[in-house]
Amino acid sequence: MGGQNHQPTKSKFTFSTLLSQYFTGALGKLMYANYELEHALLTQMRGGSPLEVNVSMESAKSELGESLRFLYAALEATTRLHDHMVKVEYQDTSRSTVSDFAALGCQLAQIGLIPSDIETWMAISEIRQNEAFYGVCRLITEELNDLVGKTKEMAELFDEAIQYTLEGKLMTSVDENLIPFRHAFFRLATSWVKAWTMFMQSAAMSTEMYYREEGYGTLLEEGHGTLLSLHESAAT
Repeated sequence: MGGQNHQPTKSKFTFSTLLSQYFTGALGKLMYANYELEHALLTQMRGGSPLEVNVSMESAKSELGESLRFLYAALEATTRLHDHMVKVEYQDTSRSTVSDFAALGCQLAQIGLIPSDIETWMAISEIRQNEAFYGVCRLITEELNDLVGKTKEMAELFDEAIQYTLEGKLMTSVDENLIPFRHAFFRLATSWVKAWTMFMQSAAMSTEMYYREEGYGTLLEEGHGTLLSLHESAAT
């Protein structure tokens, strides 16, 4: 789909797309880890043996580890993106393409293209105006480091949870708060909502600035051209 990768200029920054891919992969693996954890709980509720329940628990632990590996890969991609920008002396898209960032954010939120969190939008726009896209790399790094820390906190609970699982007490450990799974997951999920909102809004901002500077229309419209006009252009 490619909607969230940051491509602020015609320069094809491979690391920008890699960052987006790894970011998406990390969230996908987290969601699947949660799926497997819930499958383990359902297996016990349906009378499955501890060993049957533990198959899903081990899978959940593995998927969460994959989520963490994707986060580290996203951090590396962000660093390499920043370093490449410095190397090529990257010049940011002109901020003059947008005269009123607050109004743009409200318009994009109103038509459902970005989350309606204008405070985050304005914080990103200030960073973009003061530090250019280099500041966005810094912000993304901060968010990724926060996700790494909270993912590690979640992962540390699994060894104890698996011990309870093998004793046939997974449901008890969760329901009676013997293992703070829900506490850790809520913390991690909340950080993901914050990071995802930032990432989507920043990508939308980059896209809109790029479209305007290059004369490709605006995100406020469905598209700059139609499939028919694109086919006609290709034919000529």
